[in-house]
Amino acid sequence: MAEATPGLDHALAGDQFLAHGEFAQALDAYAQALEAQPQQVYWRFLAGESLFHLGRYADCVALLQDLDPGNDQTLAIEHALTLGRALQLTGQTTAAEMQLIKAFMLDPGHEEAAYNLGVFYEQAGLPEQAVTFLQAAAQRHPQSVRLHYNLGSSLAQCGQTAAAESALLATLALQPNHIDAHHNLALLCLRQGKLAQGWQHYAWRFNRHAHEGAPAHWVPNTPELPADLHGHTVRVQGEQGIGDELFFMRYLPALQARGAQVHYQLCNTKLAPLLSQPALASLVQTPDTPASIRLLVGDLPLALGGPHAPTCPVAVPLQASAAVRARLQQQYPLLASPRRKLGLAWRAGTTQAQPQGFATQRWLQKSAPLDSLLDVLAALDVEVVVLQRGLQPNEWAQVQARLGADRVLNASTCDQDLNELLGLLSCLDGLVGVSNTNVHLCAGLGIGGDVLVPAPTEFRWQEEGSPSPWFPGFAVHRQTASAPDAGWQAPMAALAASLQARYGVAQRQ
Repeated sequence: MAEATPGLDHALAGDQFLAHGEFAQALDAYAQALEAQPQQVYWRFLAGESLFHLGRYADCVALLQDLDPGNDQTLAIEHALTLGRALQLTGQTTAAEMQLIKAFMLDPGHEEAAYNLGVFYEQAGLPEQAVTFLQAAAQRHPQSVRLHYNLGSSLAQCGQTAAAESALLATLALQPNHIDAHHNLALLCLRQGKLAQGWQHYAWRFNRHAHEGAPAHWVPNTPELPADLHGHTVRVQGEQGIGDELFFMRYLPALQARGAQVHYQLCNTKLAPLLSQPALASLVQTPDTPASIRLLVGDLPLALGGPHAPTCPVAVPLQASAAVRARLQQQYPLLASPRRKLGLAWRAGTTQAQPQGFATQRWLQKSAPLDSLLDVLAALDVEVVVLQRGLQPNEWAQVQARLGADRVLNASTCDQDLNELLGLLSCLDGLVGVSNTNVHLCAGLGIGGDVLVPAPTEFRWQEEGSPSPWFPGFAVHRQTASAPDAGWQAPMAALAASLQARYGVAQRQ
């Protein structure tokens, strides 16, 4: 009787574990199989695949780096894909790119190879190159949901709005409940001013999906509110970041205008002082009756939809405490100076940690070049209040050196108390920099400014034109989408001309 293949039973067990997502057990089984037959290339590859799924990327690279698939093209492609992804996740981007290109070249029609190469370029912050591969791959695989979605995402990052919209619609035609496609399509529509269409897709946003428990076949359900809400108590739940919550608060007066009794529950407790503001004070009252309608604040535009809905309501009017303002002016003499004052921030948004070799998605973080901003401000007859959250010592030193220590105030830590921040902002004549919470607060205070908008644009600042209908007091200066690295030259020149006309040029000694 012929002897069984050494290690085969362990390898077959590994296959079963791998198929069921039991990666630690699969790794143990393949390791035992390889003890019997160390030269078995395919078992070694599957052990590497198990390591990858366990997040042990460096170990995966070490095991697969010198594996030779021989003449087995299928194994060669799978090996290059797994090794390429592991190399990227360990920060070895050049080697990762070579492996993923190798997989693609072995079979340009291979969906997985094209997808992974496109994702590599998108995650490396090179969406233009991602589009090159994903566009052709989506044409070859018209039924591939993930190719159409990633193509739409990459096109959106490149500022190709119409093409991105088409790709995302193709995604939804194949998978109508694709949450990410709805969310990204919402942002595309809203930044084009297609509000009715945009708010419909915005109902699918990520945080609402998570808030409602993420069931397998989740579909949002936003009630359309009647024009007459007398006798109704509407409980509105805040959500998302501070800036988002502030932004959507502008829809709350429309509920009251329809006769509703409104109860508002904050998401961000830092905003608690706002609810004592005259424009919002009625919203903290305990309702007389249980809530008959419950909504997330980001659903208000859709729920209020219809012929009587506000299109772009103004920011909720805010007031700064005169006592706080007076105290701050006494504490910081620069704030009491007759010279006009501009608030400055050049960085905002999410700063999520990314694996080495991965770029932060463009819409998650907003930044403008500090050195160029300082060149613009140095020429003006103004004083500058630095509002940058997370200000670094080298940045503060750079500001002082370029503008002069007597012209600047470091107020980067004044955002911890909203009453303090409102008092500080009320001392300013305007803001300069990227969009952040201060823009929302200044809009409520009636203070305008100049906003530098990175490409692709955030929906509140629209795709083109100035000012935005959401922030009529702010001039918009847009980064050139086709030249993201050099795209600040023209907007900085326009900003300089606008500010010099408004504030005058500083007299040089």
